[in-house]
Amino acid sequence: MAYLAINGRILPQEDASLSPLDRGFLYGDGLFETLKADGKRIYFLEKHLERMQEGARFLRIPFPKELDFYNLVQALREKNRIQGEASVKICLTRGRHQDSLYLYAPSSPTTVILVHPYRGRTPADWEEGLSVTLEREILQNDSSSLCRLKSLNYLLYLLVRTRAQEKGFEEAILTNRANEICECTTSNLFVYRQGRLETPQVSCGLLPGVLRQALMECLAREGRPVSEVKLTPEDLRSCEEIFVTNSMVEVFPVGRVDQDPYPRRERTQEVWEAFRTYRNAMHPG
Repeated sequence: MAYLAINGRILPQEDASLSPLDRGFLYGDGLFETLKADGKRIYFLEKHLERMQEGARFLRIPFPKELDFYNLVQALREKNRIQGEASVKICLTRGRHQDSLYLYAPSSPTTVILVHPYRGRTPADWEEGLSVTLEREILQNDSSSLCRLKSLNYLLYLLVRTRAQEKGFEEAILTNRANEICECTTSNLFVYRQGRLETPQVSCGLLPGVLRQALMECLAREGRPVSEVKLTPEDLRSCEEIFVTNSMVEVFPVGRVDQDPYPRRERTQEVWEAFRTYRNAMHPG
């Protein structure tokens, strides 16, 4: 039997329910964060909660500061008998609809926490790398503030990811109206080009991931700053290595973009090892 938490109350998944009038269901009116836990460590929990808090302030949703997220996650790990790594998802909605289409301040927002076992990528997966395609028809709206929120309005990414899967790829790269690379559907993109590590600028229209920021801080401490630039799909052909980051895979190499292979892993491996040391130092456990 799996367990989850709704508004701080832990209960069996089979007994859990939300109102059909919840704004998250009706309008996608809410936010979410996904992060990794391992034993007593919940990686970058404070950074994820800070980002959710900023998004909640922008959307005028009161943030439930009274909830003890760390201990709730640990209690769910124990209830769900998870021994190894776990994926954690925290959702926040405006709560029950009050017959107004404004972003009003609700009397009782809804918070849901889900914790499930996570099986990471294998060494064979690392050698093969991620298969990625360029999405050329569905474009990111870089002028919208919403693309910088991790909101429950996730249909754009689900649609693009499904289109990639139908073509035989695991991931897709989104571009904006100026033909600039933004991000992947579930991750941020980094490239080694002419010996320099680069990542798309936030202004291109992307969600700046917690792992993206943590990795940039890690490398800056080592004297290897990452350049935030504007990249076009054509620039990818001159890249020596490409990798993605998100809170679950952390750092993972791209093996091909459409039919162009990227077999090298040396610098990506160096980045992963540096980041793992940094991450563990930030979370001594």
